[in-house]
Amino acid sequence: MVDTSLEFLRFRVMGIMSQMESLNGKDLQPLASIPLGRLRRNATRLHGVCRFNKGVDKRDVNLSPTDVREVALHPESLKSEWLQYAEFLMFHEFLHALGHGGHDSEFRHLEAQWPDKEAKQMGVNFAVHLRKHNAKFTWKCPTCDWQTERSVRSAGRYLCRSCKVKLVDFVLTAN
Repeated sequence: MVDTSLEFLRFRVMGIMSQMESLNGKDLQPLASIPLGRLRRNATRLHGVCRFNKGVDKRDVNLSPTDVREVALHPESLKSEWLQYAEFLMFHEFLHALGHGGHDSEFRHLEAQWPDKEAKQMGVNFAVHLRKHNAKFTWKCPTCDWQTERSVRSAGRYLCRSCKVKLVDFVLTAN
């Protein structure tokens, strides 16, 4: 089954990429045939991923879109309030698919060419959103009342950065 929201995103991102001077010599057409997917809903650290076929060395200088098994984005990023960030995510993963396996200086230079500068900045807020969205526990400092939402218990393994006191778990109840 074809995911129309991901296909629409692909179409938009490839259109923007085709207008970018820094990608003028690159053949972008193979990006159109890369399978698109979604990450698990409860993923909190991963926003997008370019999964390569088994046995592919991401450091290989001849890396190409045919070496890519799938580009997947977090389903939450496809909601209307995050679509701007989802476009940047897909662009980022497509850069990997075009042969940039790592985050070296050349990759960062290409990534910086994305015209919507605000979109990349949304990543920090998206991470906070995911953490709150998937949270089952609140970790609290009994001394300074600092707190954060997490999906796992701290179980006394973590300390408050400022007080150096063990954080206490509180179960969040469904609203």
